[in-house]
Amino acid sequence: MQLISNTYAQLFMLCLCMFGPIETLATEPLVQPLQHTLTVKQAQADIDQWFNWLHQTHPDLSHSVKDIDGFYSKVSRIKNSIEEPVTAIALWQKMAPLNSILADGHIKVGHGSSSQWREWIKQGVVLFPLEINVTEDGMYVARDLGEQDSQYKGAKIKSINGQNAAAILKKLLKNTHGDTLAFRRRVLQNQFHRLFYMTFGPEPSFNIELAHNNQTHRITLDAKAAISTSLAEKSFSDAFNITYRDNTALLQVNTFSWHDFKQYLAYMDDVFSEIKTKNIDHLIIDIRYNGGGNDDMWMAGILKYIANKPYRHFSHYRSKILLKYRDPGQIVGNIERGEKTNLIQPEKNLANFYHGKTSVLIGTGTYSSSIVFANTVQDYNFAQLIGTQTGGRSTQSGGIQFKHLIHSQLQMVSPRFLITRPSAELQVTPVQPDISLSAAKINNNIKALL
Repeated sequence: MQLISNTYAQLFMLCLCMFGPIETLATEPLVQPLQHTLTVKQAQADIDQWFNWLHQTHPDLSHSVKDIDGFYSKVSRIKNSIEEPVTAIALWQKMAPLNSILADGHIKVGHGSSSQWREWIKQGVVLFPLEINVTEDGMYVARDLGEQDSQYKGAKIKSINGQNAAAILKKLLKNTHGDTLAFRRRVLQNQFHRLFYMTFGPEPSFNIELAHNNQTHRITLDAKAAISTSLAEKSFSDAFNITYRDNTALLQVNTFSWHDFKQYLAYMDDVFSEIKTKNIDHLIIDIRYNGGGNDDMWMAGILKYIANKPYRHFSHYRSKILLKYRDPGQIVGNIERGEKTNLIQPEKNLANFYHGKTSVLIGTGTYSSSIVFANTVQDYNFAQLIGTQTGGRSTQSGGIQFKHLIHSQLQMVSPRFLITRPSAELQVTPVQPDISLSAAKINNNIKALL
């Protein structure tokens, strides 16, 4: 046995001499996202590809772009600024400030998809090691990356690697997509690690200055290959769940996007049957953190059980005709305008139709299809809206399309239609609640859960 052990020891030492320390090999990421180099011609071709595709897809950029001439000038300056080869990530850094100019959560100068980022992290890409809450006055530690808590929780970040936190936040928000500043803060909070990596590039470690309880702390943390809470794939119960307190039910609906539509419909049917069995007289639907999805989810899964009159979920539309969606007689590239006149009929004869009071909680994180849902229940008085204004406009864009740029492989996003709320009010400001959460009459046991 001793002879065999000595032999293995000799082989191990030989490996160290030939290849260097094994731990060094293990710590190097297997992939470096978007670090490949583009020629000047390739980078400029990608900008042209994106610019042309955006205009072929979007029906009216003036919906969200306040200064269209300024936008065109900015694109031209970015293109002309490329005078030497750049990496794909450097190209994104040049283009990313367009996100806040385009000012729509459905228009994005993007990088990798969520699934791509999960794969890159599994392959060893290391990120900023803390999860962050972004507020009006700065960035605060929420938890360690990929964990439930942190010894630094609640501390305000003052600087990172010698850069002032306020300047970092300003730059990150400029590179973040979204309708309003409040919504961009929400997006940045959810995508902080990806946007920080893309904006400042990969770093092996971070010198962080924190302020907590009137004291300053300076720490150094290694970058970490872990998936953040917001990037982690969600379970069904994370997305949909219900809690009962006395005669009140709190239905949490955190998305209108789910891969198994039948599973969702069956769950909602059971929920409304249970609500009837329990004699619930106040249903509260929480969509404060619902970033949207498919309108069919809430029409078939919620309004089916609470809508007591015919309704439409939008009034007027403007839609760019794309080849893959073209109906007979339509010309690709044209903008079609019209009014939705057919109404969805109520199903009040359902055995589990709900006749009680309904409230819907909204907030900054309410976006896309969940805004359309909020518009609809407010315009038809199906529910009272409670909370704070939404992060996005009442008049919503939708039907998002994706395009990977040929050379950089950056992922671009654009909507293909714009819709106006059922009342026909052209409201290009956020949806307003009917009442604040503090003023609403809600069971105290339920309020304690919010």
